[in-house]
Amino acid sequence: MRILLHIFILFVLITATLFAKDESVFVKARKSGNYVVVDGVNKNPFEVTVFYTASYMNLQSNKKLPLLFVLEPKSKEEVLKLKILKNNFKYKAHYNWTIGSKDAKHDNSYIYRLPYKQGTSQMISQGYNGKFTHFGKSQYAVDFNMKEGAGVYAAREGIVVKTKSDSNRGGPNRRFEKDANYIIIEHRDKTLAKYAHLQKDGVVVHVGQKVKRGELIGYSGKTGFARGAHLHFIVYKALDGKTRVSIPVKFMSARGIIRKPIKGKYYRAK
Repeated sequence: MRILLHIFILFVLITATLFAKDESVFVKARKSGNYVVVDGVNKNPFEVTVFYTASYMNLQSNKKLPLLFVLEPKSKEEVLKLKILKNNFKYKAHYNWTIGSKDAKHDNSYIYRLPYKQGTSQMISQGYNGKFTHFGKSQYAVDFNMKEGAGVYAAREGIVVKTKSDSNRGGPNRRFEKDANYIIIEHRDKTLAKYAHLQKDGVVVHVGQKVKRGELIGYSGKTGFARGAHLHFIVYKALDGKTRVSIPVKFMSARGIIRKPIKGKYYRAK
């Protein structure tokens, strides 16, 4: 009977691992006395939102499934506990996770800085609800038509939580989507800003660094799914364990507040 229990627990661990996106976040079941205990682990320096569900037999759960919960940065916590009713119990789990907190609430009063050098102007090549790629989860992204190597400046103060700068691949095809270099900054309200398509080695900040509004953080490029050099800027929060939702933001320009960036129009950074 003890061998049978071990087989079931091993099955739980294997099943969960198969559905994990990577090893930086995982939800693992273990037998502890008369219980099956489920722990959530987040090795990342940012919060994650996790969707977790399971099917089981001869167990009694202390929570109703499925679960949607947030794991704090660099944390481990018990997320579920099931009492073993009979020795021949079964347990099969599945989960997904995404960066950010579902509980983030954007500060709609905040006026963002345009993400390029003060006194310079850039054209909007794709605004909100753009037909090329700005729909669905990227509905409120903005593309600035910046030349390769142009400085990228923080639109809002925050903490750098994730970067990528090792790619030199890009093109107008979705097969290049994962090749984009980027910087992700977490704001005080727990929303996230992503600055994408940076040039190779075009990130000048590091994870954990506090950046000020208007600070140089990188250099624009054309890596990833891109028809040419530009900066893709988006503010978002996690919606559930699979998806995110983008957030419309306001920018300050030399001529006043921009509430809806217009394609083809130039804006001067203040």
